[in-house]
This record gives sequence, structure tokens and C-alpha cells, in this order.
Amino acid sequence: MKTIARQLAAIAICSVALTLHPQDAARQAQPAPGPGGVLLQVRVNAVLVPVVVRDAQGHAVGNLKQEDFKVFDQGKRRPISGFSMEKSEAVEAGALPAVPGSGASSAAVAGSPAAAPQAIPAKRFIVFLFDDRHLGPGELEQAKKAGIQLLGEPLADGDRAVVLSFLGVNSGMTRDRAPLQAAIAKLKARQVSQHDPGQCPDIDYYTADELINKHSKPEWDSEIERAANCSHMSSKGNIGYVEQLVRTAANQSLVAGDQDVRATLDYIRDIVHTLSKLPGQRTLILVSPGFLSGSDEAMTLQSQILDLAASSNVTISALDARGLFSGNIGAAGSPGGSIFANITGQPVQDHLESMRENEDAMAELADGTGGTFFRNGNDLEGGLRSLAAGPEYLYLLEFSLQDVKPNGAYHSLKVEVDRSGLKLQARRGYFAPLPPNGKK
Repeated sequence: MKTIARQLAAIAICSVALTLHPQDAARQAQPAPGPGGVLLQVRVNAVLVPVVVRDAQGHAVGNLKQEDFKVFDQGKRRPISGFSMEKSEAVEAGALPAVPGSGASSAAVAGSPAAAPQAIPAKRFIVFLFDDRHLGPGELEQAKKAGIQLLGEPLADGDRAVVLSFLGVNSGMTRDRAPLQAAIAKLKARQVSQHDPGQCPDIDYYTADELINKHSKPEWDSEIERAANCSHMSSKGNIGYVEQLVRTAANQSLVAGDQDVRATLDYIRDIVHTLSKLPGQRTLILVSPGFLSGSDEAMTLQSQILDLAASSNVTISALDARGLFSGNIGAAGSPGGSIFANITGQPVQDHLESMRENEDAMAELADGTGGTFFRNGNDLEGGLRSLAAGPEYLYLLEFSLQDVKPNGAYHSLKVEVDRSGLKLQARRGYFAPLPPNGKK
């Protein structure tokens, strides 16, 4: 399945490149360095930090200067060596952000022959990436409905859009509403990374990580009891057998989950790489329930995506397609008769924590590129509309890595601004470069 997914991903990216620039298709279709899950180490001498600043009413602030910002790396203040601010096309033109359905844009497209796609140079490229790897059928249907409604209205002048999915749907880059809506209609939930609910015990990726990587005793006690129940073996008289069941199920789920998040982030990286070759503003909108990305490998891949997006002015925004959600786990996620789990409430705690961690990857990609993360809301169409508008002002801060030890370690970042009442959205961290021999 992983190989098939990679082939479909390559076809999708290649098709985007062919649609945009036939003469450069071969060059643009090339994936980012290090495809196939091989970790990249971006050897740079500076870190770029996109920042969006908003006031108490949520309006973007565009009048800040370099001296207004402070950047802290692992708590240590870093001198800002580079500074710039990007304005959206709408701000440059003195208009409101242009999105599908805005009155002026709709009238121009509908009423003027000059608004034909061939006559308008592309100024903004928008990728709508629907996560058919992780969305459930009901969630995907709601997301499809929102996308079809949004793209039922004309794109703004100069905009081009493409609908992609992780598992092969591709509309091609266009201003035509019909292929965009048709591509959304083709989407089907696959959930290729789902664990086997018939396995004894049924262990998901989050729980497997808690067991194998974090050595959680409460999780272990709960899964031992569940394994004893589903295998009809006593955990006292057959403890070795029951423990082996838990280890086997956890390891299988962990391997599958690691492969899934690698394929997911690889594909996002390839899209960002392709967008980086295009002129104008570039926006990637991820429509997803999120995915776990706490492993070292996943964090490294995310950092690479943020480096690439920041250096090429690609904005990533995300919409949590689950809408409003609660802590109910339902019958499918029940503890399977485990008295220990029922008493401790471990399954509910795990469910909530897993959902929060699923969000973290989307929030990190949005915060780290100047995008927006729309979460915990049922107005998915409104969420997509706001994400398509993009930030009006985006600051780009740069600081040197000259005195940073080249050991590949993760560094947390914090950005502050010397004005009260403002909210900042910025990159949360980065990985230090590795030494020339690639060893820490």
C-alpha cells in the first residue's frame, strides 16, 4: 500500500507540474531531496521564522519593524540578522483579501470576457489537499460538501487552484470550477493506516507509542488485561503469552503508524517543493483530522517542511475536518471489558490526548509558515473560505546559526513583540544542522 501511495503521489505532483509549465515539467516534478522516507538534513547557516501578528480583534498588523521583535532560541535571545514583510496581493491592490465568492471577483469573472482564464496572469496558487488517508467516511463527506460549496463560486482574478488527495485525486491546476468540484466528488475515505480491529489486543498508534517508546505502566496494565480477555487466557497463569501478544500488537501498530506519518509528511514536502517553483503567492490548505507526529523522524520531516516553506514563501493552512468533537470514544473504541480501564478511565484520557496530538502537526505547520489553523468548528465552508484568503501581512525574521552546535538537536523557539495586546503566530522550533560527517 505504501508503494502504491508513493506512485500516486508522484503522479499527482507530476500532473500539477505538467499543467503549469510543460517545458519545465521534468524539473518541477522532481521531489524534494531525499525521497523514499530518507531523512533530510538541511544544511543552512540561518533559520527563517515566519510570523503573523494580530490585534485583539483578530486583524493582521502590518506596521511593525525589526526592532519590535525578539527571538529566543532555547531561552537565549538571538540577534535578528534579516527582516522583511510580505503583503498579500489584496493589500497591495488596496482591496480586501480575494477569495472564492467575494462580490467584486464574482461579478468580474461572470460579466467580463477579459476575465477568461487565458487572459489573466496567475498571481496566486492554492492547493486544496484533502486527507483521504486519515479522514473517516462521515468526516470526509462533510469536508467534501464544504469544498464543493466553496469552489462552486468563481475564483478571484489571477487565482489558480488544484484539488489533491494523498491517494491519487488530482484536478489539475485550473480556474475552472467544474474539474475542481469533480475532483472533490471523487474523494473516498481509505484510512490506509488504520490498525486491525480484529487483532488481540487491538492497539492503535497512540497507545503503541505510549507502550513501546514511553514505557507507560498504566497503558501496559490496561493492555495486559485486554489481551487476557480477548485471548481467554489468564494474565496470571499465562503471563508470558499475554505479554507477547501485547508486544507484538504494539510493535506492528507502531511500525505501521511510523510508515504512515512518514508517507504523509513526505507528500506534503513534495507539494511544498513543487509550489516553491511557481511565481506569485503560494498557499497549501490541508483538510485533515490530523495525525500523530511526535517521533524524532516526524519532527525532523516537519522541520524540513518549515525550512522549505519559509525559504520559498509558501503558506500552509489547515482545517480540522472533524468539526466539533467530544471525549466520547464510542463502541469501537471501548476498552473491551477491561475492568482496570473502566476504573481508571484510561481509554477516554487516551482518546482525548490522541486527538490533541493529532492537532499538533497541523498547528505546527500553520504556525510555522504564517498560515492559519481552523479547529473545533462545524462551519467547514467558512473555515475553508478564511484559509483561502491567507494572511494580509507576513513577517519573515532571520537569525544566524553561526554559534549553534551542529549536533542535529531540536531547538525550541519563542518570538515576542514589544507591543501590548498583540497575538503572535510563529514557528515553534527547528533542528540544528548536523556536522559534515552526518553524525551527532
